[in-house]
Amino acid sequence: MVFVRSIAVGAIEVNPFGITTDGKYLWWIGSDNDRIYQMDKAGNLIRTIAIGATDLFAQDITTDGKYLWWTGRGNNRIYQMDKAGNLIKSIAVGAIDTKPRGITTDGKYLWWVGGQNARIYQMDKAGNLIKSIAIGATDADPFAVTTDGKYLWWNGMNTNNIYQMNKAGNISRTIAIGGTDTSPKGMETDGKYLWWCGDINNIIVQWAK
Repeated sequence: MVFVRSIAVGAIEVNPFGITTDGKYLWWIGSDNDRIYQMDKAGNLIRTIAIGATDLFAQDITTDGKYLWWTGRGNNRIYQMDKAGNLIKSIAVGAIDTKPRGITTDGKYLWWVGGQNARIYQMDKAGNLIKSIAIGATDADPFAVTTDGKYLWWNGMNTNNIYQMNKAGNISRTIAIGGTDTSPKGMETDGKYLWWCGDINNIIVQWAK
């Protein structure tokens, strides 16, 4: 994995948490102001969506192309929203894990990280749990997850690593990222690149897979 560049976003908001891409744009969550930011890949801000009235502790975000899906720890829910900011529905997940963090989608399923139990959960878009993968033995403080369709990629805040794992839970690669930022948060892949948020340096990082 090769570092490509980082985009400083602290002038927009400190504490970037979640990130996704629809191919053309980056969408990221700022936990300080409880907003979703749409930005082009050169780092130019296009617009903001206020989400604090829905959940004060937004964590991570993903998109299936049409909708945005994001996690909120305030109400322990996954939210579905259109790109104009209109809430479509929410899924309560607190009975599964009270610390919903990272989220991604492979188009059909949602995959999300639960910090309480240190697990990755697979769920359909109606909210039905399919399976869970225990990852706490590798890192007890996981945050983000993304998928390129074949593999899951997730990061751990204790080890400051990104892990490549198949959907059965077998790790095939470990990438150290602490030299770039020691508080990795949200992460997403566009197939070619990994994009992730560094909470200490207030950056969005682009890595070639």
